Amino acid sequence: MIQSRYFFSDTLQPVLALAIHNGHGLPESLEPYMGINEKARRMEEDPYSDLMAMHYPNYIILESSRFAVDLNRPLHRAIYQKPEDAWGLPVRKAPLPPLLLHQLEQYYLDWYKVLKYEVDRLLSFHPFIVIWDFHNYNHRRGGPDAPADPQIENPDIILGRNNMPKEYYPYVEALREKLDGKEVVGKILDVRCDVKFPGGYLSRWLHDSFPGQVLVLAVEFKKIFMNEHTGMLRPVAYGNMRYFFYEASIEWMQELPLLKKR
Repeated sequence: MIQSRYFFSDTLQPVLALAIHNGHGLPESLEPYMGINEKARRMEEDPYSDLMAMHYPNYIILESSRFAVDLNRPLHRAIYQKPEDAWGLPVRKAPLPPLLLHQLEQYYLDWYKVLKYEVDRLLSFHPFIVIWDFHNYNHRRGGPDAPADPQIENPDIILGRNNMPKEYYPYVEALREKLDGKEVVGKILDVRCDVKFPGGYLSRWLHDSFPGQVLVLAVEFKKIFMNEHTGMLRPVAYGNMRYFFYEASIEWMQELPLLKKR
């Protein structure tokens, strides 16, 4: 089954943070079919995105790997079965048996039912909430000693807004302006919208399921705070990034008209 951490310490706060690609665990029944090793799998996951989500009073964090079920895709694409499903990686040694495939699909459907329940519960306290969808991404795919991928295509933070109503775009731009150009651990942050990662299925599903009640923002952090090949965290860099983003996001939410007028 899909393992998740659910934590709601203050439902009077109109915010929920998600880290759906954080996890690394696999169901035992899936392990014999894995065609890539643990290191390759870890590189394509979003380690430490749980720490970003844990800054907020209400969060859901995935402990299961996206290589079991990818919750940021529609059901028919959520279970990787061939290389084109997963960036050309040979994800499976052999095709998944129909029964196992059905079980994984059921885990996906059950998780979304729980998510709907938790969002409905928060909305019973608030007419509108903000949902953060935290991710991080690779930028040194040429290898650990190769130059970083070009900055023009790889901002330090990407705000994905394509799956939200366009009337929310100015609010996202207001957050971008709070972040862009600020110095964090000696680096001037480059923050842009909809470059490379404009948002996935999760944000689309939430906006479609709760129209006029949620603003769901996909946030992609470039892995400048870690070694994406070894998985080693740079604690000071990440701690500063977490604190900086959290402080800016709280200030932004306090100013957000969608929350103020309700």
